[in-house]
Amino acid sequence: MAIFCTKCGTSNEDGAGFCDNCGAKLRAPASSEERQDATKDSLANTPTPHAPVQVKAGLVDLKKIIYAGAALAVVLVLGGGAMYFVSQPPSASASTLLAAAKAGYNKSTISQLKGELCVSNIDYSKNIFNAGEYDQNTQAWLNAMVAAGLYSPPVMVNSGNFFSRNLLQYVATPELEKYREGTKLCAAKEVEIAEIINIEKPIEESLGRDGGKPKVLVVKSNLILKSINTAAWMEKPEVRDAVMSNLRGWEYKDKVLQKKINESFGLKDNKWTTGDAYRIELSKLYEEAQRGKKDSDQTNSDTSAKGSSGGLGSKLSNLFSFGNPLKGTWRTAATNTGFGGKIPAGTGPDLTFTSDAMESMGQSTAVDYSVDGKRVKVTPKGQHQGLVFVMDGPDTMSAQLMGDMRYERVK
Repeated sequence: MAIFCTKCGTSNEDGAGFCDNCGAKLRAPASSEERQDATKDSLANTPTPHAPVQVKAGLVDLKKIIYAGAALAVVLVLGGGAMYFVSQPPSASASTLLAAAKAGYNKSTISQLKGELCVSNIDYSKNIFNAGEYDQNTQAWLNAMVAAGLYSPPVMVNSGNFFSRNLLQYVATPELEKYREGTKLCAAKEVEIAEIINIEKPIEESLGRDGGKPKVLVVKSNLILKSINTAAWMEKPEVRDAVMSNLRGWEYKDKVLQKKINESFGLKDNKWTTGDAYRIELSKLYEEAQRGKKDSDQTNSDTSAKGSSGGLGSKLSNLFSFGNPLKGTWRTAATNTGFGGKIPAGTGPDLTFTSDAMESMGQSTAVDYSVDGKRVKVTPKGQHQGLVFVMDGPDTMSAQLMGDMRYERVK
């Protein structure tokens, strides 16, 4: 039975005295006889008027704990006035993981997420913007900005130079100043991590060579991001449609912008944690494991370190790549051109993806997932070739090896 270090969360072999990773002292659970003897001694030395009744009830409860909590139950050993604990991993509840995410995401990361709500298709630092008379795309965008109250309606002006031409001139209003940042226009002031959903059971992930030690305990879930101080002009349909076409992965719901991302949490000091600082620690642990602590051959060490650089990105990408975006059930979309012809929506077989399998038409295949940006490769275990899916949005995708079949996530 593995023992998880309460300092760094690394899995150690049963009976180990110190953590293989950080060196923290470990203590294996005491035997059943030792626990009962310790309990009897403790109760015998405790002056209680109703000792016979309390002892009997206490022993029954303790036996339940001993036999039902065989995996990392809290064991109390009284001896010489000292208490030792072997604690099980803390509960991966929504409130616990939410607090960990808020603590782990630094200001820089939050700023990057907030930046996803900003558009830079034109230079918003200018108070006057001229669009060509026949530039329909730019005019359509700026007319939406007029509807938002960010620019005044255009007036026709002449360029006045040698190649004289007519231009439509848009002038910024005071409202634009509230939501522009440099050359960009932002649909909200801030972003917060608002909720944790779809929490999976903790699983062991290996960072060592060929799946060996060290192992870390990981919990995967979804983070819900929400905008703060969302621009009021986003409530106007014509404005919202124009802006949302530039915000990948976000949706407008209940008057705020929301986005669901996948995240993983690991143990540190017996607490669930995530974020850049924890990823840096994991990368160091991974590099150390790949080189081998006992490898005294510098040449081999250097070679191993170089060879592990690609593996590091791949392994940490699997742990902290925002997970598997395919997870869930998918159905053929309304417009499909797969297999050389149009296919009505919903007539193709549904595809269901779990953490380690792909299911369709009653068949389940164990698979591995590889995420590279918007591309997700699904490969049957033990094989090299697989299917490639491209995420067109949070709930839409296309299968490249199926005649570009398009799918929508089943709500």
